[in-house]
Amino acid sequence: MAGTLLPYFIPFGVALAAAGALRLVAGPDKGARYAGISVVIGFAAAWNWLLLAPWVPFDALSRVIHIAIGGSIAGLALDLITLRRSWAIVIAAVFVLGCVWATISGALIGAPPDDTAGWLRFGLYLFVWLGLLARLDVLKREGPAALVTVFMLAIGLGLVAQMSGEGAVGAAAYALAAAFAGLLALSWILSLAVGNGIVLGGGGAVLGLAMAMAEPGSKASVIALIFLLLVPFADGTAKRLPLGPAAVRSALYPLALIGVSALPVSLAGVIAFLLAGP
Repeated sequence: MAGTLLPYFIPFGVALAAAGALRLVAGPDKGARYAGISVVIGFAAAWNWLLLAPWVPFDALSRVIHIAIGGSIAGLALDLITLRRSWAIVIAAVFVLGCVWATISGALIGAPPDDTAGWLRFGLYLFVWLGLLARLDVLKREGPAALVTVFMLAIGLGLVAQMSGEGAVGAAAYALAAAFAGLLALSWILSLAVGNGIVLGGGGAVLGLAMAMAEPGSKASVIALIFLLLVPFADGTAKRLPLGPAAVRSALYPLALIGVSALPVSLAGVIAFLLAGP
């Protein structure tokens, strides 16, 4: 399924149409922030009609759609309701804790791990989740940087999964990337602000896929996944590229960020291919 591009126009088109409708109905300010949930709408459409994936969460991969929906709802609530930053952090922390715990224990209210490896994975996942979401929260203030970052992370996860023989995860990651691309296309044209729906919903979906690839039994290379951690910091290099005057620079910056991010993504794909088993 990951071998052809045509089916991925489903999440791309649905996300693009949903983002446009939200922007039109809610207006230029609120509509721009609310448009972030269009990614989950597009991803859910792909989940149901393209991936034909189950909605019952029985493993790490099947929980990704629930993580995406839950994160988008939490992010939309934060965009709708003005809260103190401390309360926003609490809401995000509860969301992260629930997602990681459900993956480790097998259920949202599940038994704790009975071995040291399980607790180590729990701590590592928490560290990566909190680190990436904090980074996306910073990047969302820089125009499309946060959206480009999650888009390239989804592409990278799909590539690593495909090279590692994890076809189902790869197809889900590419579908998520296509949904991100739908919103990114509209955001590029209309300069839409990035809301918390992208940070928690989009970022959560990316991290959910990463956990599915890092869990025991997965054939994906953890070493390759580590190189993808460079993607959220590609903006530092992209900002230093000579992109011309301010007006031109604002239009070319997303392309520059995609180009810089493609380097660790490509490297991760090569490593996954080299380390893939027979």
